[in-house]
Amino acid sequence: MRKIVIFALIAALCAGALLYFYLGNLEAQKEVKVEYDNVVIAAVDIPAFTPITSDMVTFKPIPQGYAHPLAARTKEEVVGLVTESAIIAGEEMLPAKLKQFGETDSGLSYVVPEGMRAVTVSVDEVSGVAGFLQRGDYVDVISYTSTSYEMPATDQAQTGTTQPTDPGQNAVSQSTTLVAAQNVLVAAIGRSLSSSTGTTSEDQSTIGYNSVTLILTTEDAMRVVQGSRSGSLILILRASGDHNANTEDPVINDTLLIKAQ
Repeated sequence: MRKIVIFALIAALCAGALLYFYLGNLEAQKEVKVEYDNVVIAAVDIPAFTPITSDMVTFKPIPQGYAHPLAARTKEEVVGLVTESAIIAGEEMLPAKLKQFGETDSGLSYVVPEGMRAVTVSVDEVSGVAGFLQRGDYVDVISYTSTSYEMPATDQAQTGTTQPTDPGQNAVSQSTTLVAAQNVLVAAIGRSLSSSTGTTSEDQSTIGYNSVTLILTTEDAMRVVQGSRSGSLILILRASGDHNANTEDPVINDTLLIKAQ
């Protein structure tokens, strides 16, 4: 009887030990090493059409196999690009869904540098440089318009006229040619963002486009618009690499007469 009790105790101890090791192995099997990918995500809500800066994005560890395969792994892949739609904070950044300034496939707004404006002007065979303009060329915008000025008192005395009661009554009109904007980048030809004008035949009677889109500052844009409404514009093509400033004074009819003498 005593031997049976001892044997039972030994068997119980062995069973307990086996159970302990079995449970320990089960716990060890549950401890699986997980590897992570550092994926770039939006740190804040980013509105559409917004250039991405470094402080707008951050990193988030995501288990391998669960991150989007096209998600950015470095900030350099997305910083400087532009969003096409709104991105919510925490969303993975996909470079394929972002646009870059200067990409013609992205549309004209992505070609316009920050702080500049795109303005389209009408041209014909003469004002459009006979169809030789291409995207990327630089031009000067010349405005031919009418200006007015008050006749000086000395001129009134020579002509025998007297000072009128209305200050604007003595205004003299004159034709003037001036530089409305200079060193202007051609962003588009007609309705195309390609460098070609679209002319396919050498003997084509038209120049292939009737408008040119220019990249201007806001001030130059207003000068060009004013020149187009008050007179006429003509584009003059610059030589490749020539970005020197124009220093010529406006030309009026009287100036031509003086030069002719």
